[in-house]
Amino acid sequence: MSRTKQVRPQLLVTVLDWGMGHATRTWPLIEHAIEKEWHVHVASKGTALAWLQSRAEGQTHLSFHTKPGQEIKYAKRGNFWRIARQMPAFVANVNTERKWTKRMVETYNLQAILSDNCYGCTTDGIPSILMTHQLQIPTPKWLEGFARKMVKRWASAFDEVWVPDLEPGCGSLSGFLAEAQVHPRTKYVGVLSRLAKHKQENLTQKWAKVGMVSGVEPHRSLMEHALRSWMKKTKDPCLLISGQPGGGTNTDGNITTWCDPTDEDLAFALQSAGTLVCRSGYSSQLDLVALKTRAILIPTPGQPEQVFLGNLWSERFGFVCISQRQLEGGHLPEVATGNPPAIEANSKAFQQLASWLHEAASQPA
Repeated sequence: MSRTKQVRPQLLVTVLDWGMGHATRTWPLIEHAIEKEWHVHVASKGTALAWLQSRAEGQTHLSFHTKPGQEIKYAKRGNFWRIARQMPAFVANVNTERKWTKRMVETYNLQAILSDNCYGCTTDGIPSILMTHQLQIPTPKWLEGFARKMVKRWASAFDEVWVPDLEPGCGSLSGFLAEAQVHPRTKYVGVLSRLAKHKQENLTQKWAKVGMVSGVEPHRSLMEHALRSWMKKTKDPCLLISGQPGGGTNTDGNITTWCDPTDEDLAFALQSAGTLVCRSGYSSQLDLVALKTRAILIPTPGQPEQVFLGNLWSERFGFVCISQRQLEGGHLPEVATGNPPAIEANSKAFQQLASWLHEAASQPA
């Protein structure tokens, strides 16, 4: 294949498309790489790719690509076993990703690869990073050994593993998920959040209730319906953030809906909420830490990681965590509690990225 001629060095960033969280936490690194005079090729699919493309206005050193990926299907209830049955196809997709990545390297003369939870996006001879907070995938006890073995095997193909968290210990945000030893070069790069630069101090309350909808269907719609019912119980202004790029803004009674707010507006809304409700997905929790904001956490049904993280934050940081069934039944506390740790977001990861990109650019072609 012919190689694309570019003045800037070429970086491939691949993003897992299971929901929006991997896309949102990777975006600050994409921006920083562009600032460091790299051309960034971003690859994902579905809603994650659409969200990333929506950020491209004014960016001249950014290209987008559709990456192969396994479609994970969910049910209203009993998701764990439905997801488990799809794992063989997910494992097979790792090999598909490897072939695709090799073609991308040949076509665009890539000099480095940063992969957010895409285990097959690496190839021999190209510096590569796997970014993940799941060094140990939450599974039933009888599957833990197999899951850890697979993660260790996939991670070994990368030069380093970066974990968006603190070092393991009582202040860790992801607990045991990031404690497994899967790679000799594992670096903890701190909190990542695209909202960090929009944090404001001493804001007054703007919205009585704010609900941030996320997750894959059907659970995204179930959560949205339940939040609207909860908000209708008050006459005070409420805000629903629906997480649907391109949908605009509308108001119905006391409920305003933002489909795709700017980062600045989103940060303001989360900080000025009387009571905030959101998923216990890890990227959402990183945003809470970056903004020093408390929330009621709702794990997505059938996702053991979110259940674990919700319970961990309840025990470790005092957050309220309830099930989606409780949310659908209207059983929410009056106020959110919790005290997220005081951590400066992005700075450590930016330093690490800048150093790694400098080394990658210095390697002979």
